Amino acid sequence: MHSSHPSKVSTLRGQLLGQQLRALREEIGLSLEEAASYLNRDRSALGRFERAEWPFPRPDVRLLLDFYGVVDKEVRDHFIRLSEEVGRRHEWETEFEDAIYDKSFVDLPWLEEHAEAIRTFDATYVPGLLQTPGYAGAILREVERDQPSAERIDRWVAMRLARQGVLTGVKPTRLTCILTEAVLRARIGGDQVMRGQLDHLVQLGRQRHIELRVLPLALGGGAGAYGPFQLFELVKPFPPVAYVEHLGGRLFLEWPRSTRFVQAYDRLRETALTPSESTELMTAIAEEI
Repeated sequence: MHSSHPSKVSTLRGQLLGQQLRALREEIGLSLEEAASYLNRDRSALGRFERAEWPFPRPDVRLLLDFYGVVDKEVRDHFIRLSEEVGRRHEWETEFEDAIYDKSFVDLPWLEEHAEAIRTFDATYVPGLLQTPGYAGAILREVERDQPSAERIDRWVAMRLARQGVLTGVKPTRLTCILTEAVLRARIGGDQVMRGQLDHLVQLGRQRHIELRVLPLALGGGAGAYGPFQLFELVKPFPPVAYVEHLGGRLFLEWPRSTRFVQAYDRLRETALTPSESTELMTAIAEEI
């Protein structure tokens, strides 16, 4: 039996890999003992792999996919690619190492890059993927008042803008965004910055893969109770993931805990204005500034 003790892993990537391999095993009715025996491993070791307490060895992932009868090439490729990424430093950790103070942040751009579709709701700010440089800088200077370094703020803005690359290119990610009217009327960074941000939203809303909807003040009074959140639709067999950020940190919630967010988003979308009505409102607010 193998007895090596790999270093611990706690990334969302590791959790998704372990959970989905366990789901495959349970779906075909194999016990943890049977799968561990096939790998010539201890039952406890395989349990730790499935719980993402240890990184899943890539050779084991390939062997289990064979043992579980996974023949679909696309599904196999997703599992193998994910197993390769679990133990690898993400490019964000290399390129923006000086700007990342919370290692759990890296799971966010990873989700953005791997999502087939992103749904986001906010009652406070325009989401980072849709922000202009001026708007992003104004928010970061306000939120991070204890950070005196202008260079550090600039690096955070650069990182935020780099993440927006998922919305461009040959196959951009589909994005649906719901904002309250209060977000559009807040004078973040002053009149010029806010007008530029509104114009940017109008331009983005004209792209086929981006849908922007606004909750008018008359209709969206209770929407703020949800708090801002994002939903990431990943390729099958991986489940949708909900993301919530707050002062205490960040939460990544997989199915079934993400179900409530999916339901909440559907309710918000039904209440919000249509994309064309939302564009008209954004244009009118920009003209008022």
